[in-house]
Amino acid sequence: MGALKGGLPDNLSNSIALAIEEELDALLRADGLPGLSMGSEEAVRDRRRLFCAIGRGVVRHLVDRSEAFAIDVDTSANDVYRHPDLTAE
Repeated sequence: MGALKGGLPDNLSNSIALAIEEELDALLRADGLPGLSMGSEEAVRDRRRLFCAIGRGVVRHLVDRSEAFAIDVDTSANDVYRHPDLTAE
């Protein structure tokens, strides 16, 4: 499992921002509306900047509160992780 990634407007790969963009596109299409434009025009960059801000804010919030995660670990396992790996870009 990888680390949480908020995203950057020029690099949405494996990020919360990409998941938000994909979900909005799917919801629009499910309602019979045109999907999101995926070109490189300024409107797309503005939208991605917003999604990245949301994604990065969510990651920062989780990082700042990482001690709030209680994880029950089977100590008989070889790989034991007691805290999630949370990093913000």
